[in-house]
Amino acid sequence: MVATVKPETARSRARISLRVSLVGISFLTVALTAVAVHFPWFWVSRDNVADMSRQLTAEIVAGVDREVDAIFTSAIAAQSTVLDSLRSGVLDIEDKAARDKLFLAFLKANPHFSWVSFGKPNGDFYGAQRRDETDIRVAESVWDPAQNLARRTEDYYVNDGERLIQTQTKVKTNDYYSPERAWYKLATASPGKHIWTDVYVFDTSRKPGLNAAIEFSRNGELVGVVSIAIELERISRYLKNLTTLRSGTAFIVNRNGNLVAFPDSGEVTERGVSSDNRGLRAMAESFHPMLQVAQAALRSSSVGLAQLQGPAQLVFDNGSGRHLVSIAPSTRRGDWIIGTVIPERDFMGHIEDNYLRLAVAVLLAVLVVAALAVTVSRYLFVGPLQRIIVQTRRIEHFDLASVERIPSPIVEIDAMSESVRQMANGLGSFRRYLPADLVRTLMDQGVVAELGGERRTLSVLFMDLEGFTSLSERLGYRVVPLLGEYLGAMSEQLMGQRGTIDKFIGDAIMAFWGAPLHNEEHATDACRAALDCQQRFAQLQSAWIARGLPKLNMRIGLNTGRMVVGNIGSEDRLNYTVIGDSVNLASRLEGLNNSYGTMILISQNTYELAKYDIVARKLDAVAVRGKEEAVAVYELLAMREESGNAAPGFEWVTVFDKAMAAYHAGRWHEAVQHFKSVIELRGEDAPSNLFMGRCLERIAAEPKHPVLKISRDSSTDSV
Repeated sequence: MVATVKPETARSRARISLRVSLVGISFLTVALTAVAVHFPWFWVSRDNVADMSRQLTAEIVAGVDREVDAIFTSAIAAQSTVLDSLRSGVLDIEDKAARDKLFLAFLKANPHFSWVSFGKPNGDFYGAQRRDETDIRVAESVWDPAQNLARRTEDYYVNDGERLIQTQTKVKTNDYYSPERAWYKLATASPGKHIWTDVYVFDTSRKPGLNAAIEFSRNGELVGVVSIAIELERISRYLKNLTTLRSGTAFIVNRNGNLVAFPDSGEVTERGVSSDNRGLRAMAESFHPMLQVAQAALRSSSVGLAQLQGPAQLVFDNGSGRHLVSIAPSTRRGDWIIGTVIPERDFMGHIEDNYLRLAVAVLLAVLVVAALAVTVSRYLFVGPLQRIIVQTRRIEHFDLASVERIPSPIVEIDAMSESVRQMANGLGSFRRYLPADLVRTLMDQGVVAELGGERRTLSVLFMDLEGFTSLSERLGYRVVPLLGEYLGAMSEQLMGQRGTIDKFIGDAIMAFWGAPLHNEEHATDACRAALDCQQRFAQLQSAWIARGLPKLNMRIGLNTGRMVVGNIGSEDRLNYTVIGDSVNLASRLEGLNNSYGTMILISQNTYELAKYDIVARKLDAVAVRGKEEAVAVYELLAMREESGNAAPGFEWVTVFDKAMAAYHAGRWHEAVQHFKSVIELRGEDAPSNLFMGRCLERIAAEPKHPVLKISRDSSTDSV
């Protein structure tokens, strides 16, 4: 519809009720004060938490360094003892019994030792290895340069908690050549110094560790290298037992980002060989959630492990909450980075809980203040204004009779209520001049009363009373109540089927369906309304005849088609109506009822849209002024039942259709017989009499056939 819609600026703007305004003002007054005090406190608390995290990380770094120092110190001490024993001659490295006794004693005293060994320049190797918590292996390898292999003798022991019991001895060959091992090379490259290898995963135990080593020379000649292999699982257990971390964790990585120690020691090692050939898992490849947080924090910052010189703290939010990630180089091992991942909730949880309690207390205070404001304002302002709003909405919907004055102790509100009541009285005086339901619908749709329209497919009805002019001349002004009774009854039926009454033209009524509200069933509703009007008019007719009034006939014309609907008229006076050829056709169909002796005629378009819901018969195809083709005309008889079948009593329609088929085919005698059958089945039927008369005229015009004489009885009076 081209008719303009009412501006929605007033409705689209943010609005708030008086009651909510008072509550809001009270709430804001208290809440803003609380926010001004407590939000700075909250941010200060968060900074304090960051400081606590840094302090905790510093303590963990110091603790890990102490643990590492203890492990390394014990290895250096054991290594030095072996070296001193060799230098003093207390231990002869070739004395297997003394050598094994000393090596086994070191393994028993130091659970984190994996190997105590000695490698010679000629490739010979002596050592004791802790295989697990109870099994120990003592190995002696003699290198055969001719075969480039070593002959190894291995004695196996079981620790029953008190003593070592030898279980078996094995002899085999392997290619283990100690001078080629990293610990041997580093030690011989730094004479007299204790060296440490990088962390790697031991082949036998699949646990991470490293080697300490020192060369042993006599009279300037290299005798061999003493080595201690240390497992770092002790450091992982230390990290696991850190109770200060609550739900957080600690970890150690090297500068390359590979894990060295972690509470879950299974995360440290790869099943295969990693890219650095040490078997250590890269932290970036771990699926542990805390390690993923640490890796994501490092990736999102500019901090690099390789360049890290001092402590650094990062904050990362993984969607489930903020985490504090702290990293710092180990003071004992410069190539190790010690880190912690701590959910901020561990520190802020208690603070946030207190903050929530405080917020609840503030909210309760606000509610108390708001309740007092509501109680006072409800009586003085809100209640009367809400009732006045109800009255104005009744005016908006033209429910003027129920508008009443709302008294108020506030002078301005009381005057407003009186003005609303006076406005309702004024509008009530003009309501009878307007189609109130149409106005109500247009207002609900937001249509502005200004010139405009649009083309739509609608159904339009014209209704008129035959003989009303002579009746009005006879009754004079006394015809007005009778006309009001008729128009009121018909209006009720039309609006009952969602029709829009356009206008009253004397005794004529114009109505349409499908606007302003869209209605896909407009043709069916229009047909049903026409039949309802026919039935209601029959009741009125009986009452009028009983009052001595003459019999009147009502004619209805219905058409469906494209037409213009909208506000039509001038700038000063508008009418929401429909115009176009389709409207004119409905008017002509109403008048065409006189020609066929019918009450309701509908067009081909209306029939096609409603044919599955109505019972109708095709009467003729008539030429309409302004149209080149003839228009098919149907008589509306009844509505179909819910099942879609025609109601009982309309079996004669089929016979009438056969008569019309014979009529159009020029079989005049056959058509006459069928029309007679229709009259016998239905009784008086004006269309049958009309077309039967036409057939008789055709028969009479045929020279080779005798004229059929028919007696003028009640069934042929109209012929």
